[in-house]
Amino acid sequence: MIQRRSILKTKASMVAAGAAAVALGLTACGGSSSAAPEGADATAETVQVGYFPLVHTSTAVHADEAGIFEANGLDVELVSTQGGAAAIPGLVSGSVDFTYTNYTSALLAAEQGLPVRLVAGNDVGKADHGIFVAKDSGIESIADLKGKSFAVNNLQNIGTVAINALLEEAGLQASDVKLVEMPYPDMQAALERGDVDAIWQVEPFQAGAAAAGLVKIGDLFTGPVADMPVAGWITTEKFAQENPEAVAAFKEALAASAEELQGDRDRLVELVPTFTKVGADVVQAIEMPQFQGELDVEALQKTADLMLKYQITDSELDVQTLVAE
Repeated sequence: MIQRRSILKTKASMVAAGAAAVALGLTACGGSSSAAPEGADATAETVQVGYFPLVHTSTAVHADEAGIFEANGLDVELVSTQGGAAAIPGLVSGSVDFTYTNYTSALLAAEQGLPVRLVAGNDVGKADHGIFVAKDSGIESIADLKGKSFAVNNLQNIGTVAINALLEEAGLQASDVKLVEMPYPDMQAALERGDVDAIWQVEPFQAGAAAAGLVKIGDLFTGPVADMPVAGWITTEKFAQENPEAVAAFKEALAASAEELQGDRDRLVELVPTFTKVGADVVQAIEMPQFQGELDVEALQKTADLMLKYQITDSELDVQTLVAE
């Protein structure tokens, strides 16, 4: 079968030596190293990786700049995309080979019959996702949101799943709170105008909300949704079937990059301003993301079950069947 792209790079030293693989030294941040995968023997063009420019996708940019992709035998071109569900049509159409997206959008796409497959993790919900209200609003807890409005960036997104779980834990129903859809950059102004009563802010918007005097009443991913996987990397079923070595190499590279970046604020301060509009001063102030390069299938199954419970999906999903092997 003639594939659309040949992915894994040929290493001249491998051919000359007749070796199956070559270990490539890598010096970056934590000084770790990665080995090129066995069988990397195809000539190659570039595998295209779609990423939405934000702090959390530093994993892909770091993997590229620090040579982690190359050390794993991948020749990568990073392609800036829209975030969330908007990234999936480009993947399915073949514009990119892998893309970053939130898991809710990926699972919803799979339930609707799109041939997406889960490849690698990226970030889980921690203190970098906050629930904010106006000063003197009288709202001090989730229970106080009854009869109020709450802004999420998408009504069929991970934020909707999380806030509904927190409302249930507080003894409320999803219908007790009006969810309002709006982009993250618009939420702070909407709250300050009184258009909504509470907002979900992810970094770097959370840092801006705190600096403006808005009050954080808690983290969105806590209690029943603590450590919930938020977003990761996906591909198509066709690409995974035709390029298993590339998929395996991508998994290895993202896991290594996530491990190196975890807790390394200095590296993020250096890196993030080079591919986003977020300044170094803001990166200094943000709550650090929790990077996790490995897929947590058990946690993702819980997400899928909650999506069905809150009627974001209409049928049960077996997450394990969606993992690119």
